Amino acid sequence: METVRTEQLSKSFKGVFRLGPLDLRVAPGEILGIMGPNGAGKTTLLRLLWGFMRPDSGSISVFGMQPHLEQVKVRLRAGYLSENPQFYPALTARQFLRFVGNFYDGWDAARTDRLLEKFGVQSDLKIEELSKGNRIKLGLISAAGHRPALLILDEPTSGLDPLVRLDILGFLRDLAREENVSILLSSHISDDLDQIADSILMLNKGRVVEYGRALFLLDKYGQLRLETIFVHAI
Repeated sequence: METVRTEQLSKSFKGVFRLGPLDLRVAPGEILGIMGPNGAGKTTLLRLLWGFMRPDSGSISVFGMQPHLEQVKVRLRAGYLSENPQFYPALTARQFLRFVGNFYDGWDAARTDRLLEKFGVQSDLKIEELSKGNRIKLGLISAAGHRPALLILDEPTSGLDPLVRLDILGFLRDLAREENVSILLSSHISDDLDQIADSILMLNKGRVVEYGRALFLLDKYGQLRLETIFVHAI
């Protein structure tokens, strides 16, 4: 069964912007990279999948459920990280994770402690004292602490230095390969998607420019980089 499925999904905003129509399929363990410039519709799509918004037309299925109608059930099995995640700055990293864990029966505190150590995030530091990279790592840990089957991530590597980006990409690759987690990852850093994406959705001004397996698209255009394909496709 597909983790995510959309059929003719569309969303408009006062006639100014329209996303879609969009047909997507995301299988268990698949990493879908979503790329496009600012304003392309990446965040709108992810917010629709998380249930923040209701589609104007078409359908969305996440674990066989409509996320805007069954938010709690979907979110117990999925994790989400926005481009600008909000934290409680006066809490330490460990206190924040304990707080988030109160909302999940399946929260794995031992796992989050291991991830703090793996990522080099000092658990006793207040969040306001953490670097941007470590705050993003903390956000990822909080999104993955209940062992979700789906992660929805909006620009998680934006503005980070190369080593931090590599840490995050490696973590996501391991989740997909070892735990069969489906991952939807939006990014304007095409190099990141070159490294880990199984499939690619290219958006521009709300419309689909290209969509398919990454290797197929690279072969179709005779290119080595997704960024070059995007430039050709638009």
